[in-house]
Amino acid sequence: QYCTPDALFSAQAEPLKEITTVHSYAEWMKGVAIVAMPGCSYELNAHSFDPDTSTATFFGTFRGKHTGHLDGLPDPTHKSMETQYVYNMHVNAHGKVDRITKVWHSAWAAAQVGWTPPTGVPADAEHFFHACESGKGWQGVMQYCTPDALFSAQAEPLKEITTVHSYAEWMKGVAIVAMPGCSYELNAHSFDPDTSTATFFGTFRGKHTGHLDG
Repeated sequence: QYCTPDALFSAQAEPLKEITTVHSYAEWMKGVAIVAMPGCSYELNAHSFDPDTSTATFFGTFRGKHTGHLDGLPDPTHKSMETQYVYNMHVNAHGKVDRITKVWHSAWAAAQVGWTPPTGVPADAEHFFHACESGKGWQGVMQYCTPDALFSAQAEPLKEITTVHSYAEWMKGVAIVAMPGCSYELNAHSFDPDTSTATFFGTFRGKHTGHLDG
């Protein structure tokens, strides 16, 4: 009753790559919640609506333990997952959902629950993350990257920065000068060997008390 009969679904996540309708996704989610992980729970962390695009966004956290047999999944591992995700739901003129996109780091969740072996993050990438976020600057990170390493970000304060050298110095200024005493937390990290790409999800906390040019 909440969506159109032919509502579409998409997700760049391995377990969901063949699912293209909300009907099929809802049935998949029913199997996970009722059969594979009975007693699971979810938390709605935040939600919003963009009237210009008629899109509702939901940010949630799913928690569950794999204890039941479900076709398409490995045998029960009796391990738990706590995984975050986002739904983008387009709503038509009648208020019905007609398209859903799910953003979910399924590989991380699968590693948590034991569906796939976790892949180790290369040491240099992790050392770089910690050195950069703690404000060590280029001198502190240069040993972990190539001299001409590139940087990009679709973020206004960083739009002119194109090298890791420059970004590391910018981050040093923020951490040491503009926000002394700031901190960061590494919430999650993973490595994709197929693309040789390390991903780090972090939280930065700081108070602006110092003068920094720019």
